[in-house]
Amino acid sequence: MIEAFDPGALLSRTYMLPRGPRVRLRLARPSDAPAIRALAAEHGIEPGSLALERLIRFDPRRVVICATALIGAGEVLVGFGAIELQPGAQPEPVLADERVADGLGGLLTAALSGRAEAMMRRRAA
Repeated sequence: MIEAFDPGALLSRTYMLPRGPRVRLRLARPSDAPAIRALAAEHGIEPGSLALERLIRFDPRRVVICATALIGAGEVLVGFGAIELQPGAQPEPVLADERVADGLGGLLTAALSGRAEAMMRRRAA
């Protein structure tokens, strides 16, 4: 598990996990909707269109991060998570395809928490 996460490095590097391909973390975008829906379906969750739209649409009160990996000839979404920008908030939901990238859920949780803390500190200053 990642203990210290540098939120400034979020968009500028890839992460090597214990098993599987390197993953890249980035902010979610509207074009991620089909891949997020497919990943959620693999976990037995059927997000409604409105819930999915709210998740991927920019909201200054929330951070949504996607994890992607190069699999085969293309970039595949292998995980995502969200966190509200409030003190004490916990990342929810966090869905990760651990079959592809072992330890991805922990990386996403650490990234979301670190990014949220950094953004709240910046806003408070």
